[in-house]
Amino acid sequence: MIVDFSFRNFRSFRDDAMLSLHAEHPKSNLLGNITYPLNDGIAVLKSAVIYGANASGKSNVLMAFKALRWLVSESDSFKEDKEIRCFEPYLLSAESLDSPIEFEIEFIIPGDRRYIYAVSFNNQKILTESLDFYPSRLRANIFTRKLGDSWENISFGSHYKGGMKKIPFFDNNLYLSKAGNNAAAPKMIRNVYNYFRNILIFGLNRELPLSDIYKSDGVLELTANFMSRIDTGVSRITREEIDLGQHKFPVEMPQDIKDEILRRHRYNFIFHHDTENGGSTAFEQDQESEGTQQLFKMLPVILSSLKMGSVIIIDELESSFHPHIAELIIKIFNCPDLNINGAQLIFTTHNLELMSPTLMRRDQIWFAKKNGGASKIYSLDEFDKSTVTPSSPYAAWYAEGRFGAIPQVNFQAISEYLLDELDLSKPNVRHEAATDEEE
Repeated sequence: MIVDFSFRNFRSFRDDAMLSLHAEHPKSNLLGNITYPLNDGIAVLKSAVIYGANASGKSNVLMAFKALRWLVSESDSFKEDKEIRCFEPYLLSAESLDSPIEFEIEFIIPGDRRYIYAVSFNNQKILTESLDFYPSRLRANIFTRKLGDSWENISFGSHYKGGMKKIPFFDNNLYLSKAGNNAAAPKMIRNVYNYFRNILIFGLNRELPLSDIYKSDGVLELTANFMSRIDTGVSRITREEIDLGQHKFPVEMPQDIKDEILRRHRYNFIFHHDTENGGSTAFEQDQESEGTQQLFKMLPVILSSLKMGSVIIIDELESSFHPHIAELIIKIFNCPDLNINGAQLIFTTHNLELMSPTLMRRDQIWFAKKNGGASKIYSLDEFDKSTVTPSSPYAAWYAEGRFGAIPQVNFQAISEYLLDELDLSKPNVRHEAATDEEE
């Protein structure tokens, strides 16, 4: 579970930013929204939401998670001198363009330990990297890679035991990525590596094809049973394998692309609805509503997160389906009886109905806004608690602009621009002429 995530010089964020899921006042309200993954007194929130205007930077917070996950998962395969693709610094400052991106994340692996991982990098190399943990109340180092260190002189803490530690890496490889994907490395480092790999992301990248998600009959049945219980009208879902073996591809098309197309289009999914006379009618997937199709794509990811106890990150949770379904998903993650494995939901939304004091605590609600060209994030919990109480109408006050992070729209300026640009100050001559002819 994520406790804190800090980043700097990434996309629209020029300065230090931190999204915290540490519940500093755990006994204030909605106690079920909090968990204690290590029973050490550290209270962690099970979910967090980010609001903000379009282009405020809220999706970039999630993109920072994605970049870190990708770097840990993929950089072990980078060839020497390959550029680091997720190097996307703040572009509106000459100083930032030449500065590194910095990430630091504090997280807990349930049943294991609390860790702090930090990395800084530019487009060519990893500059610094470190991993610490808490074997007791005192913080201890596992490894540290200082500026200029190679794999031969990286330093290790005394708690890092049980396998091969010195594992060769290029300047653009993370040590965590190289060691975590090496069977000879200590189990501790492999556990941390797998923690990052198990972070699930929806809505920010190309999703897994449905043929991969639903290759198991059990997953398909679980999803269908869930959907039948939330008034989608779907009673069951079946799949049929499509024979694309005789499909003719262009001769010049590479074989790996052909294989990918065949893999992605392996199945056709049929949605069954009960009829009034007790029968059943079958619908193709594209005949279903956008909301049902979105749920069909998203539910296996959500259910996997609950089962594995992993973090799931969703951009625009409410996309294409009813606010009550989005609320249901949040309630599932916040529920102590359902979320028993330490799963965590972090999402963005524009849906003000979800900004409810009966659903989310103040410290679970975050805002993103821009000052000039640079984004910043802040929590509702930072406002005066004598004014913003657990019973305050959060959504109404946000809509009124009390918390900031809403679009600044100057209707007068826009109307004047449109009047001039579209020449709307005088009647449409062709329309008048047509009217005269009709008379």
